[in-house]
Parts: sequence; structure tokens; C-alpha cells
Amino acid sequence: MSFTGVWAIGAVPDAEVAALPGRFSHAEGEWTTPPGYAEDLAWWIGGGDREPYFTPLPTPAAHRFAAFARSGGPSSPAVAAMKEASMDLLRDAEGDAVFAAAARKGDPAVALYYGLGAEAAARLPGWFGDFLLTAAEVRAVLPHAESVLPVNGPRRAEILGRIDVWMSAMSDEPGFDAGTLLDGPLRVLRYAAEYGAGAVGVSETY
Repeated sequence: MSFTGVWAIGAVPDAEVAALPGRFSHAEGEWTTPPGYAEDLAWWIGGGDREPYFTPLPTPAAHRFAAFARSGGPSSPAVAAMKEASMDLLRDAEGDAVFAAAARKGDPAVALYYGLGAEAAARLPGWFGDFLLTAAEVRAVLPHAESVLPVNGPRRAEILGRIDVWMSAMSDEPGFDAGTLLDGPLRVLRYAAEYGAGAVGVSETY
């Protein structure tokens, strides 16, 4: 089965972001968590990110992390509706206010999180690429993103190497530019902070 993974991030009007929760707060339905969510989360942050993922084929750890990251995390009908509405907001973003990455049979956001590792990835907002931030929240999270994304030297080479390995083994996207996953999201967050905008991120498959 073929699919394309897309990760889009954009700076959007703060008022639109602030209004979204209220638009969907009355959606009916229970909060749910994917099967094994707590166990997989504990595994990932407790050292699972440092297990062998490729030898050189993907190991069970690689498949476990991919399934965990793509599971969506805790959710509800309201969250699902806000994610769809967030994607609609992104359609109007352009220039430095937007970043998008796509991979056939792959997931760019998951590749970045694998590249960073659990400790560094925990400094990014949201759940594996999905987030909804007001302008005030953008300003609050930006220093954390700036502590892990604008890296140079051996650390950047290490992260890019891990992303390259992930995309080579877990997608069908030869020549994927790993550097965009470090530079693009940070550019959008800095733009949003500078212009007092909110920010949304949506990771989706089609």
C-alpha cells in the first residue's frame, strides 16, 4: 500500500488559533489513547531511542517507534476536528511563513524526531509534528526549539546522518534533503514570533 507523508507548519493569525478550541469544544466523543501508548512512551523516553534501529535493515525497535509515532497519541473528536481545521489555515500561509516536507511511504516529522532522539525532541511542541500554538505560546516554545534545531558541527552531522538512515530505510524518497527538517520548522517559528502570529503544525498521510 502506497502513501505519502506530509508535514506542514505555518504561521497563522493568532486570533484564528485562539478561536479553534472553542469552535470544537462541544464535539461529542471520548478521549482515546492508542493501544500500548503508555508502554511505548516510557520505552522511547527511557532509552528506546538509543536501541539499534538499523542493522542495516530496520529492527523491531525501528518498527515499534514508527508505529508509536504515527499512532497520533491521545485524541478526541475535538482534537481531530482542530487538526483538520489547522490544515485549512495553512493553505493561506506563504513564503517564510510556511514550511512543508513530503515523503513517499515515509513521514518527515518522525524522521526528525528519530534524528534528534528523545531528550532533544521533547523540547519541540506538540506530538510528532502536530501542534497548535497561540502567539504567546510561540514565544514561549521558541527558545526550546532554538536549543535543539540550529545545531552545527558534529551534532548537526549526527542528526542529519540519522535522518538520512531513517528516510533511506523507512521511506521511498531517495535524495531527501534532511537539512530542511532542522531549518524549515525553526524558520517558521521565528517568523511567527517576530510578527506576533500563532503557529500550527500538521503531520498527515495521504
